Amino acid sequence: MDREVIKRVNKQTFILVPVLAIAAYLLWQNEIVAFNVILGGFISWLSLRELAWAVKKFFGKPMFQLTVIGLSYLKLGAIFLFLWFIAIKGWFNIKGLLIGFIAILIISTKEAYLYIRRQRS
Repeated sequence: MDREVIKRVNKQTFILVPVLAIAAYLLWQNEIVAFNVILGGFISWLSLRELAWAVKKFFGKPMFQLTVIGLSYLKLGAIFLFLWFIAIKGWFNIKGLLIGFIAILIISTKEAYLYIRRQRS
């Protein structure tokens, strides 16, 4: 994708996720929910960045799909271990994580859609 799309996703992420964390804290009066909104957004944003990096670096090379899938499995394993660690510490809240994940999913989907629309025009 275009560098402009990545910059727009980054900018919107760094604005929206803290706003959502503050709103979640005000709504539920629980700092763990707000922490998990930030954590979910950060994990989702890093995952998106890693995927974009892997596609740029390995696209067109032998075993492209296998490399990207292997990196994705490693990433998912690291995310699982990290979430397991915070669950053991008692810092885990599924509502907050899902809000953060979904926020980045919506931002990246919207920007990809707008990018495709601009390319067609």
